[in-house]
Amino acid sequence: MTSGVRQRRDDPDGPLARSDRVRHPAPLATVLAAVCACAHPANSVDVTAARAGGAVQRFAWQAWSPEVFARAAREHRFILVDGAAAWCHWCHVMDDTTYRDAQIGETLRDRFIAIRVDIDARPDIAERYGDWGWPATILLSPEAEELGKFRGYLPAERLREILSETVTAGAAAVAGPPGIAAPARTEALPWIAALAQRDLDKFYDDDHGGWGFRIKAPIGDNVIFELRRAAHGDAQAAARAALTLDRQRAILDPVWGGIYQYSVGGDWREPHFEKLITYQARNLEAYARGYAASRAPELLAAARGIAGYLDRFLSAPDGGFYTNQDADLGAHDGPRFVDGHVYYQRDDAGRRALGVPWIDTHVYARENAMAITALIALAEATGDPAPLGRARRAAERIARSHLGPEGEVWHDGERREGPLFLADHAELGLALVALAGATGDAGWLTRARAIAAVMDARLLDPATGAYFAQTVDKDAVGVFARRRQPLEDNVAAARLLAALARSTGDPALRAAAERTLAAVLSPEALDHQGSWLGAALLALDDIGAVPWTRDQ
Repeated sequence: MTSGVRQRRDDPDGPLARSDRVRHPAPLATVLAAVCACAHPANSVDVTAARAGGAVQRFAWQAWSPEVFARAAREHRFILVDGAAAWCHWCHVMDDTTYRDAQIGETLRDRFIAIRVDIDARPDIAERYGDWGWPATILLSPEAEELGKFRGYLPAERLREILSETVTAGAAAVAGPPGIAAPARTEALPWIAALAQRDLDKFYDDDHGGWGFRIKAPIGDNVIFELRRAAHGDAQAAARAALTLDRQRAILDPVWGGIYQYSVGGDWREPHFEKLITYQARNLEAYARGYAASRAPELLAAARGIAGYLDRFLSAPDGGFYTNQDADLGAHDGPRFVDGHVYYQRDDAGRRALGVPWIDTHVYARENAMAITALIALAEATGDPAPLGRARRAAERIARSHLGPEGEVWHDGERREGPLFLADHAELGLALVALAGATGDAGWLTRARAIAAVMDARLLDPATGAYFAQTVDKDAVGVFARRRQPLEDNVAAARLLAALARSTGDPALRAAAERTLAAVLSPEALDHQGSWLGAALLALDDIGAVPWTRDQ
C-alpha cells in the first residue's frame, strides 16, 4: 500500500502516459501508495479557467454503502466507481473539468450510480485498484461485476466514449474471477531472492539514481535494501544508495521539509507536490540509515527535514500523525486555486500569505505505524532521544484508539466497524516490535504478538498459507466479495513474523514467515513488481533467504 506507482511497473510508459481499458482483473501486486496518474493533455489543463466557466456538476456522488449497491441491482443501473484521494492533484482536475461536462453529468445521473471512494479510508479498494493509479475509474455491472478499468485523468471526450460503450456493451464485458499463481516452495526462496536482486539491478538508473526511468519515485525500501547489501561488502550497492539519496534530494521541499511524491521526466526535476505520510516514513528511514552508514551531514539534514515536516504539518495534538497534504492550494472548493507548481516555488512567508494546502486529518493505523518505525530508525542513527520519544507518543495514541482488546487493529480509530485489514496489523505489529527493542519495554512486544495472533485467527488462508487483505465483509457484493491475497501486505506480515521470531526465539514464527513468503512470491509476482522490489527483498533477508544470510 500503501508506496508508489501501482501498475505493471516495468511498463516504460507508466500511468502518466495513457488510460487503459482492460477486460481482465487487476494483478495482485500493489505498493504503499499510488501516484496520481494522468494522461495527456492533462498537463495543460487550467483548473482556474475551468472553474471560471461556470459549469456545474449535474449528478451527485454517492457514498460507498450496501444500500447503494442494492439500489443499482434493483434499478438495473450501471455503476461508476471513482477511486480518488483527497491529496490527488489530477483527481481535482477531473472534478473541475470532466465531471462538470453537461453530457457526462446527465448520463451519470440518468443511467448510472456514481460512487466516490476515498482510497486512504478504504485500503481494500486501494489495494484492488492501485494498478490503475488515482484517479481510477471503474465501471461495474448492476451486479457489481467489473466491466472496465481506466487509468488516470480522463478528459471529457474520453469519458463520454467510455460511458456510451458501457451502456451499449453491458454485461457482455464482465470479467471472471482472478486467478492465483502457484506459490513457490520455501526451499525456492533463496532462488527467488537472487532473481529479485537481479531484477532490482536491472531497473537501476545509473545516470540519475533511483529505480525506473520515466517516473522517478523515491522508493525508500529499495534504498534500505541496498544499504544492507553495502553492509555485506557490496561496493556497487553502496554507490547506488548514495547516488539515489543524493539525487532525490531534488524532490525534498527546501522550505517546509518533507518529500514530494514523485517526479516525471526521468531526472527528479519535475516533481508532483503531494506529500503522503507513507513516502515521508519510508524515506525518513532511508535517509536515517544512509546517514548511519556514511555519516554524511546532508543525509542527516534530509532526514531531520522530513521529521520536522511530520512534526509541523502532519502531527495531531494527541500524538498521532495525519495522512497527507494536498499538492495544490484551494483544491477542496477553496476560494482560490493555486497549482502546486506555482505554490511551492514560494518561500515560507509567500506560501502562508496564500494559505496552507489542505491536510487530511484522518489518523490511520498503517500510516502511523510506518512513521513510528521511521522515527525509531532516526533515533538509532543519531542517538537523539527526541525521535524515539515522538515514536513512543504516537504508539501510545494508536494503542489507545486503534488497538482492540484481543489485538485487533482498526484502520480508523474513530470508526471501529467493517472489515479489519492485514496491512494495519502487519505494519503496526512491526512498529511495536521495533519500539520494544528500542525502549526495552516488553509490553510493546506483547501487543505485537497479540496482533500476529489476530492475523492468524482472522486473516490466514490455510489453503495457500497466505493472508487475506481483509476479514470477510458481510456487505460486499460482486467482485468485492472475492477477497484477495496481495503480495505487499503479505510481505509486511512476513516481516512482522520474522521480527517476532528474532525477538522471542520462537522458530514457529520464522517458519510462518517463510510459509507466507513462499505463498505469494513467484517469478510472475516479481515480474509484476517491476522496480518496486525492496520490500520483498527486505522480507527475504529477514528470514535469511538472501545469500549472505543463509547460514544465520
